[in-house]
Amino acid sequence: MQADRRSTLKLLGGAALTAAVLPFSAMAQQDLYIASAYQNFKRGTIHSLDAKTRGLVIIWEDLGRVKMKAADLVTNYAALRVGQIVDVQWYDYVDFLIAKTTPDVTARAKAMMAQGARIEGIPGAQERIRLWSMSGMCTKVDLATNTVFLINASGGEPDKPSPDSGEVIQMPQIVSEAGKAALKTIKPGEPITTVFSVQTALKVTIIR
Repeated sequence: MQADRRSTLKLLGGAALTAAVLPFSAMAQQDLYIASAYQNFKRGTIHSLDAKTRGLVIIWEDLGRVKMKAADLVTNYAALRVGQIVDVQWYDYVDFLIAKTTPDVTARAKAMMAQGARIEGIPGAQERIRLWSMSGMCTKVDLATNTVFLINASGGEPDKPSPDSGEVIQMPQIVSEAGKAALKTIKPGEPITTVFSVQTALKVTIIR
């Protein structure tokens, strides 16, 4: 899992919502949310659970193993067991910021992670969706797949071992129009900062 994550953080990047480049004061007041259009519904098998972090790893037939967090909306987390077949309503990685690194961009990324994101149309959620950031020098921009590669300088997903400094990472796919536009402005050799949401389950229904 760790080797796969490090070599392919493109892993399941099926959704994107990129924040526009705004002054920090405006960004601090922005309502960060994950659009309901980006949710996924799939059936898979529970591979492992981490009660301390409300983590779960699901095996999908077409995507392989995916590690995600169970939001507080998953009220039956305590009943989940390894080996169960489950239907999952979940959100893939969602990108909130793809930009050339500046002091202002770094400050915005920190503010976004501190704020977290809400789920559009679900007012009952108490816990915000966690965001994570990774920054470093861009080594490659692939506009055909809307992905960017960077040499990790700092950051990484929470509750996962961070990649080594200097390691080349392929970030999750970017699919929003804003994200694609931002990606076109980035060139290899430039320092960049990215912010993504954690893969998150909203509902887990036990089938058997």
